[in-house]
Amino acid sequence: MKITLSRLGTKNLASLAQRVVNSSKSGKYKIAEEHDFLKALERESAEYDKLYVKLTYSGKGEEITAADMARDKAFYALKLYLKGYKDVPSLPDVTEAAVLYKLMDQYGGNIIKMTYADESAQLKRLIVELDKPENIARLTTLKLKPAYEELKAKQKAFEDFYAEQAEANAELRALPSASSVRARLESALRAYLDLVFAMRSITGWDMLYRDLNEMVKAAAATYKNDKGARTPRIRRHPRIRKSRRSPANRKTTIRTSTCPRRSNPRSPRAAALLPSLRKSPKRAARVAIRTSICPKNKRYTHFGWFGGAPPP
Repeated sequence: MKITLSRLGTKNLASLAQRVVNSSKSGKYKIAEEHDFLKALERESAEYDKLYVKLTYSGKGEEITAADMARDKAFYALKLYLKGYKDVPSLPDVTEAAVLYKLMDQYGGNIIKMTYADESAQLKRLIVELDKPENIARLTTLKLKPAYEELKAKQKAFEDFYAEQAEANAELRALPSASSVRARLESALRAYLDLVFAMRSITGWDMLYRDLNEMVKAAAATYKNDKGARTPRIRRHPRIRKSRRSPANRKTTIRTSTCPRRSNPRSPRAAALLPSLRKSPKRAARVAIRTSICPKNKRYTHFGWFGGAPPP
């Protein structure tokens, strides 16, 4: 039973372990049902099933968002009403409306762009200010007490949802991760499969070995047939060899080596020959002139011809 358990996915490993346990405890193989290796595998499989399907978060995000939008709506409805009321001088109690609007603008000027925590802190301060007797009297005079009570109720509902989310997330963080339990499950499953493989020649274990072997083959095929799971081979580019340039493609150059201590780079004979070589490229192709006047070497002028008569 050849299989690399570490290459199995999370769900495939859980499925294989569960199928092995169910097949071993189907009632056909009494000899294996009470074995300690099978009991250990069953225990690890049950614990792994609980963890790999657990939620990463509490799932209350949508409820939190809806509660936040509800309190924002209640806040801005009250604020906009006070703003419109104070801008009409002919209405009674305009001064009380202006005072209340100033408080709401001070503690909730731009709460829609704040985080949940910052907005909650600002609204708590606002509620503390509005709960003062003089401000309660102003709200009562303007007949805004029901709107204010609605704002307080929406704020309390949001805080309750937020506390539930934090508690649920903390409980999820306290649970061990599936990765930490996976190693124990792989060890228990490998130990039990090795036991069945070692006992396959004994009567009673041979049929169990055949059944489990088919399950293992099916599980191994999940990653063998998955092309994405294989390590991609790196194609190396073929080495490009530099081709040597043929003599016909080489450019004929007239090189003159000079010594920095001397001013005259060429001998008189080479200097007389250079103008004729520059006028006739074909003639220059047959001649190579090298002149050296370095103190370490003797002064010399070398002419080499590859055919034809020497230049005049």
